[in-house]
Amino acid sequence: MDLPNIVAMYRIKNEERWIKKSIESVLDVCSEVVILDDGSTDNTLEICQKMDRVDVTHQTNLPTDEVRDYTKLLKMTMEKKPEYILAFDGDEILAPNSKEILSEELNILYPENIVFSLQCLHIWDVPNKFRRDGILHTMWRPRLFKTTNITKNSEYKNSIYPGNLHANHIPDNMKGLDRPIVSNAKILEYGFYSEETRQRKYKLYNANDPYDVTKENQLYIISGKGYRSGPNGMEFRELPEKLVVDV
Repeated sequence: MDLPNIVAMYRIKNEERWIKKSIESVLDVCSEVVILDDGSTDNTLEICQKMDRVDVTHQTNLPTDEVRDYTKLLKMTMEKKPEYILAFDGDEILAPNSKEILSEELNILYPENIVFSLQCLHIWDVPNKFRRDGILHTMWRPRLFKTTNITKNSEYKNSIYPGNLHANHIPDNMKGLDRPIVSNAKILEYGFYSEETRQRKYKLYNANDPYDVTKENQLYIISGKGYRSGPNGMEFRELPEKLVVDV
């Protein structure tokens, strides 16, 4: 059964470690990929430009503003006339069994629904282990949406963080965002994969969280401490073999 026309969109910067495998994974279900590169200084841009069915726009010397960028990216992606848009990050890989799942969900089970949330599994240290305590145990994110309700009034709202960090990947006034379908397709998230990346993100998020006066909001990234971790600290599970990606 053929999938509807899905186009993936990415806002990325310095994702050379994961971006090739990420794009390859979404092209299994997408006809095309649209990328807004926000001033990468590593090999990210070169990797993307060498790949087929990838449309890359590069911008430089702009202050960080995720709302500005997602607004621009959405417009670029809509020019491809997709039926659905899959919003993705450069350190994420779509699980290998997603094509069959999405084909059934979009064609048979939920063809009238607008927004779909995908579970994010945070892969930790090795390809077949994921963390599943605290907020990382129940993390579903709205990432796939039908374009029939995208209008000139669709908008991303400013976040409470500097540079509008952590802005939503899909418009905040999207119809159906308050009642998304929980898809069985999964995202393998590698943003916390190594100790080095965890420490780097911990420092970055702490530096850009003016409301975290107790400095506990981001502790879950580097430890099992803080209210965002589970009551028993860090807990891990083995990823099913059919979902493991060789990274």
